[in-house]
Amino acid sequence: MNDMPVRVMQFDLDPEEIKRSIPTFAHGLGLSMTLPYLEPYLIRSMRVALEFATDEKIIQDVKQFIGQEGQHFRQHQKLNDILRETYPAYAGLQEIEDDMEADYQRFTKTMSLRFNLAYAEGFEAATCSLARQALENPEPGDTGMQRLFKWHGTEEVEHRTVTFDIYHHLYGGYFYRLFVGMFGQYHFFKYVFRFANYISKHCPDSDKPKTLEVKTRGQKDLERKALLSLLGKVLKTYSPFYNPAKLEIPEMHASMSTQYSNEAIDTRVME
Repeated sequence: MNDMPVRVMQFDLDPEEIKRSIPTFAHGLGLSMTLPYLEPYLIRSMRVALEFATDEKIIQDVKQFIGQEGQHFRQHQKLNDILRETYPAYAGLQEIEDDMEADYQRFTKTMSLRFNLAYAEGFEAATCSLARQALENPEPGDTGMQRLFKWHGTEEVEHRTVTFDIYHHLYGGYFYRLFVGMFGQYHFFKYVFRFANYISKHCPDSDKPKTLEVKTRGQKDLERKALLSLLGKVLKTYSPFYNPAKLEIPEMHASMSTQYSNEAIDTRVME
């Protein structure tokens, strides 16, 4: 089996589940809102890169990456559509979406391929860190939305080397990759927080009084350790010795990859 198969998935997304998740999962939903704009931008950049690539392994990996990312943003678009269509207050998200799309179209049209690939690598380094953290600390539950995010994270780890490899195949240069990648992370997560803040502010039933959840010291310690662990993972990607091929991957990743391959409606190798 290809080590990064393109899986065509089907998830049962329940509007009531999505509604219940809003108060505690606004940042996850904010992340989802970005992906129908970010991932087509990555795909456009990688398609241009294919015109110049000469390494057959890298070429095939880029094609698989494009296939996986194409499935990702389509699945998240379904989730985002349910969020907007079910709750009229979220119609205002479109303004943020338009801003993000305009940014990525401008990057495609006016910035160099080197810039766009370095941006892509900055994004992939961060999301691979998030995915590895999630695999190390799996959330309980198996709802349709949870399965969507877990599948996406599994594939983020699978294709973790692709943007790094194509950038170094065509250009190289540590400092350029570092600074553009850091800008890319700032730019992308700025939109995640814009979406998340809007989603939280316009949460259904937000006018009703809520019972505050009191966290124990143990819960707070676990959250602090998880945050520090994630921060450590991200900081390691800034090292001149960083190579995603050498990352330690959580043991459960292999079983997750197999599970989603078995559950896929179709599995493809891109030509």
